[in-house]
Amino acid sequence: MEVHVGTSGWAYAWNRGGSLAWFAEHSGLDAIELNASFYGFPSEKSVLSWADTGSGLRWSVKVNRSVTHRHRFNEKAVAVWERFRERFLPLDDLIDFYLFQAPPAFQDVDRILAFAGATGLGERCAVEIRNPGVLGDDEACRRLQEAVILVSVDSPNFRERVFPAGVVYLRMHGREDWYRHDYTDAELAGIRDKIAAIAPERVYIFFNNNHAMLKNARVMTRLFEQGPAG
Repeated sequence: MEVHVGTSGWAYAWNRGGSLAWFAEHSGLDAIELNASFYGFPSEKSVLSWADTGSGLRWSVKVNRSVTHRHRFNEKAVAVWERFRERFLPLDDLIDFYLFQAPPAFQDVDRILAFAGATGLGERCAVEIRNPGVLGDDEACRRLQEAVILVSVDSPNFRERVFPAGVVYLRMHGREDWYRHDYTDAELAGIRDKIAAIAPERVYIFFNNNHAMLKNARVMTRLFEQGPAG
C-alpha cells in the first residue's frame, strides 16, 4: 500500500520558515494540497517556483472556486477549468489530483458527472462533496465513484466517511469543530486501521485542521509505517 500524507497548505504558524521550501525540507511529509488556488489564480511565476521547490512532493491542487461555486460545474465552468489547467502545466507532472470541492448546498450529481467527463482527468479528478444529503446517499456516492475519486472525509458532519476504493483520498477537517480539532493518537490509529482494512493500492491523507495539522500528519505517517496493531 502506497501512502502519502500531507497538509492542506503550508502558510501556517507551524511553518517556521513560512515557505514551501521549509515544508519540503523539514515537514517530514511527502505530499501537499494547494488550497490558495481555490481563492485566486496564482501567477505563472509562482507555479514555476512551486514546481522547482516542491519537486519532491506529490501534489493535489484545489481548483478555483469560480469553477465550483460561481459557475457550479456548468458549461461556463469548463472554460474556466481549461484556463486554470493551463496555468498549472509547469507543475502538472507532480499533480496526482485536481481537487473540486462542491458547495455545501450543491446536490446535482449529474452535473458533476458531466463536468468530470468534460475535464478528461479520469482518476486525477477528485471531488469532495460537502452536502450531507449527497454524502450520506450510498447510491449517489456509488455513481460518483464510478467516474471520479470521491474524497473521503473526517469532519463534524461525517466522521470516518472513508470510501472503499483502489485509491483513498481523505481530508481531515476536524471533529467537534471545523479546522480546529487536534486529533489524538487513538483517533488517528482508528482511521489508519479502517483504511488498512480496505487495503487500497494508494492512500492520500491531507490534514485541514490548521494549527494541529503538521503534528497530526507526522503522527499519521508514523502510524502507517508501524502498521495496524495485531
